Amino acid sequence: MKPRSFRRRRDDEEQMGPRAVAETSAFITECLRHPELAVRIPMIRAGAGRFPSSFARAFWEPLLES
Repeated sequence: MKPRSFRRRRDDEEQMGPRAVAETSAFITECLRHPELAVRIPMIRAGAGRFPSSFARAFWEPLLES
C-alpha cells in the first residue's frame, strides 16, 4: 500500500472542520423540521430514585436495533 503524502493529509484535515459543521447543521435542521421523530429521554432527578433495569432495556433496544 502506498503511503499518503503529507500534503494530501493536511488537505483532508483542513476540509474536515467545514464538512463536520455542514453535516451537523443538516442534522439539526432535519431534527427541527420533524420534532415528532425526536427520542424523548426519560429523566429522574439525581438522588431521587433509579430506573429499573427492564425500563433501560425497553428504552435502549429500539434505539440500538435501528
